[in-house]
Amino acid sequence: MSDLIRIVYISRATFETAPAANGVEPNVARILSTSRTNNRRNGLVGMLYYGDGCFFQCVEGDRLKVQSLYKTLLKDPRHRELKMVASESIKRLSFPDWSMKYVPIDGHMKRLLEEHGFATFDPYRFDHHLVERVMQLMQGVADPTAPDIEARASAPARNIDCDEKAITARRCPTGSGIAKWALAISVLALILSVITLVYVMTLS
Repeated sequence: MSDLIRIVYISRATFETAPAANGVEPNVARILSTSRTNNRRNGLVGMLYYGDGCFFQCVEGDRLKVQSLYKTLLKDPRHRELKMVASESIKRLSFPDWSMKYVPIDGHMKRLLEEHGFATFDPYRFDHHLVERVMQLMQGVADPTAPDIEARASAPARNIDCDEKAITARRCPTGSGIAKWALAISVLALILSVITLVYVMTLS
């Protein structure tokens, strides 16, 4: 099994923001396209957000490949002040279906920033708690550039497989489990009927 790692890093764009085309800033669109191609080749996944001249990105995958990518990113002239804000070993991927998910600026992000007293997106001022909140938000936001509408569904880090014991017990009953409950209810109903019949006979 691969040694999986997740890194989250921020940076400032060195280019002037241009009007968006198809909902994505042109320079960001090129970065997104290149990232998707390279990540697919290297078996990496991740997410990219761009707002107010700042990048907020997450990359997940094999530890050595992620670390190698980060060294390459340090030399990329399209951004500066690259800073890693999170690095951790993981057991499962948060963005398994996206070589590089694009998260657009939307009302959810603006409300989150307002809750924490921010008028603009400035990840250099985020504390660890807000970084986590942003990550959670970005898992749940749709990717408008996804070609398949079903691939836009998010929050992939939530493991909802029925083979997890806790979830199986609470939310994913199997067919045999339902049958057992039905049998128990039938037996209980039969017992109540017999008790009622006996009671009626004793009165007559």
